Amino acid sequence: MAETLMINVRDGFNLGMFCQNVAMFYQNQGFTVNVAMMSPTNAQICFEKDLGGINTILGLGIGQKTNIVLNGNTLAVSFFDAEWTSKIIGIVIGWFLCLIPLVTSIIGIIKQSDFPKKLKTDMTMIATTT
Repeated sequence: MAETLMINVRDGFNLGMFCQNVAMFYQNQGFTVNVAMMSPTNAQICFEKDLGGINTILGLGIGQKTNIVLNGNTLAVSFFDAEWTSKIIGIVIGWFLCLIPLVTSIIGIIKQSDFPKKLKTDMTMIATTT
């Protein structure tokens, strides 16, 4: 299910600068951030942290894609394609083999479900200061 955040921005808002500021903010927190500018009014940002390797079994990775559209003075941010695969793998392995991946996957589920809320707060803050 895609969630959407609507932010009112000032005249002359620079979407490229906004995406760059968001990327730097999350890269400083250890995320791998990929920004794709589709046009001056449309961008996509992919956030990933701790994906692959043992984290796939433990379910601790965080991943989220966002689509950003600037329409006049409104910035629309849609959140989609969250990283849930590693959590499912961790729960299955934890259920049948060992409880440790089950516990860490539950922690990963909580982190992943809270991540869009954190993104909304941070993007709103960055949009108002950009």
